[in-house]
Amino acid sequence: MSTGNISVPYGLYTGLSTTQFLLGTPLNLLCLIYFLTKKKRSNSRFLYLCINGVDAAICCLGIFTALSSFYDGAEMLFGSEILCALQGMLSNITQRLSVFLIAVLSISRTISLACPLKHIPRHSITLPVFVYTVLLVFQATMPYWFGVGYKYMPSFIYCGWSIFDLAISATAHKIIFVFLLPFQFLLPLIAVLVSGGLTCVKMLGGSQVLTRADDANKRKRQGTMTVVLLTAAYAIFNIPFCAVMIIHSIQFISDGKIDGFKDITPSEIIMMGTLLTNYTVVGNSITNAVIYICRIKKLRHFSRLNVFISTIRTRVQNRVQPAGGSTTIENISLQERTLSSARH
Repeated sequence: MSTGNISVPYGLYTGLSTTQFLLGTPLNLLCLIYFLTKKKRSNSRFLYLCINGVDAAICCLGIFTALSSFYDGAEMLFGSEILCALQGMLSNITQRLSVFLIAVLSISRTISLACPLKHIPRHSITLPVFVYTVLLVFQATMPYWFGVGYKYMPSFIYCGWSIFDLAISATAHKIIFVFLLPFQFLLPLIAVLVSGGLTCVKMLGGSQVLTRADDANKRKRQGTMTVVLLTAAYAIFNIPFCAVMIIHSIQFISDGKIDGFKDITPSEIIMMGTLLTNYTVVGNSITNAVIYICRIKKLRHFSRLNVFISTIRTRVQNRVQPAGGSTTIENISLQERTLSSARH
């Protein structure tokens, strides 16, 4: 199948989406469960939880694209109006929220390095994330406010909506387009690049060596290196997509009248953007989980099946026990052995 003169790379979409679903989903769920079992409450833990949760959702949505692209664009799960709308809204929310969370993590780490004695309140992290999430939910449901719904687009293998279906002026079309695409992806990218650069300068300058204990400094430096790697992965996977979105925006705002963009058709840009979206979403979501596993020794230990089951069982037992502490199974066994030896 083709869009204009452009062939749709269904085989490539199938491979990327299948990898996204089969590899990215379990890796991100493993990391998510690990951070949930950690007792320490910190801003970094909260952001790691959010990032893994969003990445897990992104990877789960890969099953929609994988099935449809495998059958050359057939509707499959997209055939359900409810599932189509759900996939469209979740994709819009998670893709934008993912880049925003990386930006917040990078900025918070930079502030922590620049002002090591300054405590960042929890609400300074949670409030922006909550407000932006609410904004994205409103944005994802916006077509229904104008009587327009999500529809399956087989040429691009996703459920979406067109701003041209909204009964508004041409100027309003352009404003909404810029806000929905380049604005929400480009601003976080700039913030991440600036914060990442400042963090690297601080690390290379050795300004982290303060009055704290050496082991605390070492842990903080390791955590900072993890954030730097997440930032680098984010930049690598998102700069190409943002570049395409900038070209698309210039062409759209100028109505294709600017020299240098006249030969590029909207369908070509949309196809390129769709391909890069699949590439960046797959690459970034999976890479984040791989970075966690490679950088966090306890997470690698946690990934062993016996340790994983033991940790979950312990956490469940701790939650089931009433306040004041009932005797655990281990203590009961110890008491029974003590009584038995005393009798003999």
